[in-house]
Amino acid sequence: MKKYIITILGFLSFSYGQTLEEILNKSFQNELIKSKEYEVKVLEGELVKAKSFQNPEVYAEFGRLISKGNSSATLTEFSISQPLLLYGLRNYRTGEVKALIESYRYNFDLFVYSYKSDIYRLFYESLYKKEVMKISKQELDFSESIYNFVKKTYQLGEVSKVDLYRSEKEYTLAKINYEKAQAEYRESLKKLSSFVGFEVSNVEGDFYSYKDIKELNFEENPEIKSYKKYLQVISNQESYFRALSKPQISVGFITKEATKNSYEAGFFVSATLPTFYRYTGELMSLKNRKIQYENLITYTLNTLKLKYETVYKTHENLKSQLLKINTDLIPTAENQLQLAEKSYKLRVITLFELTSIKNDFFQSLKYRLEVLDSIHKNYAEYVKIGGEI
Repeated sequence: MKKYIITILGFLSFSYGQTLEEILNKSFQNELIKSKEYEVKVLEGELVKAKSFQNPEVYAEFGRLISKGNSSATLTEFSISQPLLLYGLRNYRTGEVKALIESYRYNFDLFVYSYKSDIYRLFYESLYKKEVMKISKQELDFSESIYNFVKKTYQLGEVSKVDLYRSEKEYTLAKINYEKAQAEYRESLKKLSSFVGFEVSNVEGDFYSYKDIKELNFEENPEIKSYKKYLQVISNQESYFRALSKPQISVGFITKEATKNSYEAGFFVSATLPTFYRYTGELMSLKNRKIQYENLITYTLNTLKLKYETVYKTHENLKSQLLKINTDLIPTAENQLQLAEKSYKLRVITLFELTSIKNDFFQSLKYRLEVLDSIHKNYAEYVKIGGEI
């Protein structure tokens, strides 16, 4: 019996399994991540456009003289003008696009947090199923040993047929549970594989260890930073439209036909006249959008803080439960099972009592796995709001 207890409680190493770090590294090279990265790169073209000067404007006028017997076409006027980007227009457009690119980059970082959280959760779900499978195998081995012992003693006429049937039933049930655990482990690997985009045939890791929840600075959260960058986008847009409300100046060159076959040329400066309420609608929309994002920042900060408090308290409660299980429940159940096995073989207790104690012990081991599974799921939520793996 001792060898079973040692095997059950020991942390075994898994051959040919992929670790969490290996899966993360490989998954961040898949097409989904690349597509998200190119969402940011798409805006690089907008930055080039913002830095560019406005194209010149060209005007040409032709006249046609038709008379009896002949006709002709002549150029009567030609002009080219270059709008000037005054009042910081180019800087405002460039600043807007740069802030927008930064906002998109923070959105990508936010996606990475969520993506890592999901991989962490699915990885430890598979690891949990693997640990359940291992315990189910140990329970099967124990049930088989008891069944073989009862069958042997029955053949010697030392136990009743009732005990034989009971031990056989427990052995059969253990086989069914083990097969079920195997199927659930394979199913969890399929879920993980479909999410990361490549096959994961086995996982390797220490399911029994975990990290503590640390404090987070939510002002540095990518979602908050993204909103703040978008406020800079709005600020640049406001400045841009205010600048457009001022007279827009162009300089150019003009030539036109003064008399037949005689042309005159010169330089000119033109300007638009500002009108009442020019771009007022755009500025009003931007003002309201600014308020929208300021409210989003406040709401998101409060939400993140509440999520953190919930995650932290849940983590501490689960740690407390796990401590009681490790220091009280499992050692007691282990001692009871060791004593029960010896007592049954000495005919001090019945097979029914041994079976009941055996079930309690393995249930205690599985309960510990459930608490650890809850700890890892809770930690996945911590990763989603900015925690490190």
